[in-house]
Amino acid sequence: MKKILFYISLLVLIPTAGYGQINFSAYADYGLEIINTPQDLDFDQVGPIIADGSTYSLDVHEGNYTIIEIIGVKYLDIYVDVTAEDLTGNNTGEIIDFTLNAAYSNQLGNAKNPASVSLKYINVANNTFNIRVPILERQSQPPNPPPTPPTKATDLDPKSDYSNPLYETLYLYLYGDIVVPEGTAADAYTGTVTINISYD
Repeated sequence: MKKILFYISLLVLIPTAGYGQINFSAYADYGLEIINTPQDLDFDQVGPIIADGSTYSLDVHEGNYTIIEIIGVKYLDIYVDVTAEDLTGNNTGEIIDFTLNAAYSNQLGNAKNPASVSLKYINVANNTFNIRVPILERQSQPPNPPPTPPTKATDLDPKSDYSNPLYETLYLYLYGDIVVPEGTAADAYTGTVTINISYD
């Protein structure tokens, strides 16, 4: 019996405007933040990992997920771009396939617990996805007009003043599966999930 340790680390990036492009978030300081420190996706939560061809799953409905709390101006859309890599043995360099799954919630009066809200599942292809989503679900209403330039009412750091009614939180849930081929060498296997967020 071989026990293999797994975890996925998270790398979160909030880009600024690049040369020759307009990026709304770079010119208006409305604030867009990830306000929590995401936990690693730890497959040891589902029991000892044995190299026998079994599938091991982290499931959002069983509490085995990592949550990304994104806070921003509630009537603006954001782009969320996520890419995950397969797991690599720290010592052996062997590869184990990781399949990323994801969902989000952006409802009014949102709650962290995915059992308390209706999740919107994301179509993940080849361990990557890019979605455009409003911070707060519009509830069958047209979008508001473009915001005014930042003022003292809007130019706030959502990390320190997320009780401001201008801001709302979108919750992104990441989880997934691994299949451990028979004969995989015992090692600690790690991978990285990279997350980019920006205003539309």
